Amino acid sequence: MERIQDFLLDRDADFALLTPSPNFLYLTGIHYEMRERLIGLLVTPDEGPKIVAPSFEVSTLRTQTWITDFLPWAEDENPYKRIAEVVSPSTDGHIAFFDDSMPLGVYWAVQLEFQKMRECASLSPLLNKMRLRKSEQEVDLMMRAGHVIDIAVSNAIAKARLGMTELQVRQIIENEIVDREGTPTFATVQFGENSAHPHNDSGLRQLSIGDVVLLDCGCSIAGYNTDMTRVAVVGYATDEQKAVYSVVLKAEEAALARLSKGLACGTADGIARKVIEEAGYGAAFTHRLGHGIGLEVHEPPYLVHGNPAELEPGMTHSVEPGIYLEGKFGIRIEDLVCICEDGCQVITYSPKDLRVIDTQ
Repeated sequence: MERIQDFLLDRDADFALLTPSPNFLYLTGIHYEMRERLIGLLVTPDEGPKIVAPSFEVSTLRTQTWITDFLPWAEDENPYKRIAEVVSPSTDGHIAFFDDSMPLGVYWAVQLEFQKMRECASLSPLLNKMRLRKSEQEVDLMMRAGHVIDIAVSNAIAKARLGMTELQVRQIIENEIVDREGTPTFATVQFGENSAHPHNDSGLRQLSIGDVVLLDCGCSIAGYNTDMTRVAVVGYATDEQKAVYSVVLKAEEAALARLSKGLACGTADGIARKVIEEAGYGAAFTHRLGHGIGLEVHEPPYLVHGNPAELEPGMTHSVEPGIYLEGKFGIRIEDLVCICEDGCQVITYSPKDLRVIDTQ
């Protein structure tokens, strides 16, 4: 909060306003889905932060945040006028900063209330930079989530049976997560030819002998996410499936062996991509190597060709090479890592052998 206030002071800004979003959660500890009533975080350069909230929500929100100062508004009040009452007036117009996730309707309402707005800009670049390098406590939460998703995916593979649909196997994963006090965030289960589409939705496709089963799943603990992809086959693996799996695994291992502070994100992508290209499958690796993860499943840094940003200790991101053969199957192996002073630490734990689902 001090960094934000210093930022506002340096720019002679009057206030910053954030609405519920990952950045809002990062700063307040409040996980809230914005609806029609305004809830926000108001920061000024020279006073403590305030939570703007409907009066009837205050007692609940107090239990979720370290912030003690609230700016309540009644149902028959205009919350934007309440904000204007506590923001010091400026003779030549206000300077304000907003989060990129702010709903457009809220932005317009602020503009209407502060008609002498001299300048407004985004606070998100500062917040994104702050969130890039995770603390030990943040990494610990992601590691705990990693253990939950490991067990959930392993148990789903063990419980899968012929005739089950993708949706039924996905439900097993979600139930396993809830049983271990995690929060399901996403689970994509793809059988056979559906696995050749990197982000295909789970549906009513039934499990059959010879299918590749791709499970891309995540959960969160206290808002911090994990993301892992594992692959199994039903009954047996063909020579082609084994060969493709081996290439993808080698690509992931090559990248993991080289990840360290100072390595450019684009270079990391190239390490894995070279392995796949040399095996003759370059055109079938259709997406970037990885994405950052934390309070959001996808956030900076992005390990993609051409990105010169360098990895730093505390950054957490996925490593997920894949090969997708249209009409046949797709193979993707995904783990999460935390960049360390020397190399990286893998923070997902499930074995990476090609699992075989029993047909009995």
